[in-house]
Amino acid sequence: MHTPHRISLFLLSLTLAAAGAVHAAPEYRVSIVGPANSEAKDINRAGVIVGTYPASASTTHGFINRGKGLVDLGALGGSSSNAVAINDRGQVLGNWTTRSGQQRGYIYYQGRQRDIGAIRGRSTTYTDINNAGYAILFAGTPYPYDDAGVRSFLRAPGGTFRDIGRLLSDENAPSITQAMALNNRNRITGQSGLGILPEPTLRAISWSGGATRDLGDFGLSSNGGSAINGRGQITGYMGVADNFYERIAFFYSHGRLIRIDNRPASETTSRNSEGTGINNHGHVVGTSDHLSGFIWRGRRMESLNALIDPRLGWDIAEPRAINDAGQIAATATRAGVEYAVRLDLIRPSVLAEPDLGEDADAPAASDEAALSPAQAAAEARVEEEAQLREVVRPVQQ
Repeated sequence: MHTPHRISLFLLSLTLAAAGAVHAAPEYRVSIVGPANSEAKDINRAGVIVGTYPASASTTHGFINRGKGLVDLGALGGSSSNAVAINDRGQVLGNWTTRSGQQRGYIYYQGRQRDIGAIRGRSTTYTDINNAGYAILFAGTPYPYDDAGVRSFLRAPGGTFRDIGRLLSDENAPSITQAMALNNRNRITGQSGLGILPEPTLRAISWSGGATRDLGDFGLSSNGGSAINGRGQITGYMGVADNFYERIAFFYSHGRLIRIDNRPASETTSRNSEGTGINNHGHVVGTSDHLSGFIWRGRRMESLNALIDPRLGWDIAEPRAINDAGQIAATATRAGVEYAVRLDLIRPSVLAEPDLGEDADAPAASDEAALSPAQAAAEARVEEEAQLREVVRPVQQ
């Protein structure tokens, strides 16, 4: 018998496995893209990050970082601003607050920040922009809501607003519709329902071409869609029947609703997770109470903290968006301080270009903003020249 030899090999294999677990090569590197107390909000195909940072002790400004440093987007002479989204053309969408306290939207492009208005008499919040320059927003009055409730709009590049309607109506309660994300086919996701206390009965929705679809549920409202990709796949959060105050991340694809967070119900702990970003491969990033920031690539939730070098001391707490190259825009904490960061795959995997397919329910965006090849080239030249004039501030790593 060779039992001692077999035991020694077995022990050696356990030792090597343990060593591999401790010193597993990280998948992502972390780069700081904003100063202390900054937040990352979105990333485009080129890996450009936008977000918000403290411009002074009492004000915030939106910023863009193309990899060379931070560019302050300003506040149009108002008191503060933020940046919430960027498309693949490099157009940045954000909100700014006037000196009188009104919140309005802006687009920053070709070195210029341009006001794009607000809904008259309503508190207005812009949330996303697509490659054709369409933007979405919601507008209402602060709680308690008036009879008009909260309504959402699709803003065309030319400046016209289209009310996307509502899912539910009740003469005894105001309706709420909040558009949170849209794709390049003008399909919108968000939440819609009634403003009933103690918890509004909101439902995750998909809107396209005037029609609103309820995405379903896991037994309870409130629900909400947070992000949508070019294939019409959606992620967000769903209430669960087990506990009124719990919510879990979901993945929705063409009528099929999947639990990303499939932890069983527990009497001692409550579940709280949400998908916040999704790329065209169907990979989801989000936040959770048990993993901090996570990524889901079709099989299981993985903590982003487990995929970076632990010696760096980062907590990737709030990933917000992921592009098709796997780059992630996130807000991370180190030594108790928040920073806007970008996560890059150390060994990028070559994924086939996702087939966006034909979505019969989602007509293509209007050609209103379509450019000829010559126009697109001229636009790119103007943008490149504008970037040369920008003031770029280095960000300490």
